Amino acid sequence: MEQEIIDKNVEEAMANRPKRHNLEPFRDSSRTRKLRFWLNVIFMVGAIAGLIVYFNASHEVAKYILIISLVFKFVELFLRIFKI
Repeated sequence: MEQEIIDKNVEEAMANRPKRHNLEPFRDSSRTRKLRFWLNVIFMVGAIAGLIVYFNASHEVAKYILIISLVFKFVELFLRIFKI
């Protein structure tokens, strides 16, 4: 009897909860959205360039390219986390 009441309450709570699909577009109304987008683009270009240099040329130069591209990613990460 008690379990039936709990099940009924859970079903009611689930029915009242707004449904959000995982494929629903991410809603980002942040002021820094465009900046974060371009920081991600710079990071991706730098990471790809670093990998190309790593496998085709100098490992030392590739490390510096990858470290510089990581700086852009960390800046984007801090903007996203602190919602600046």
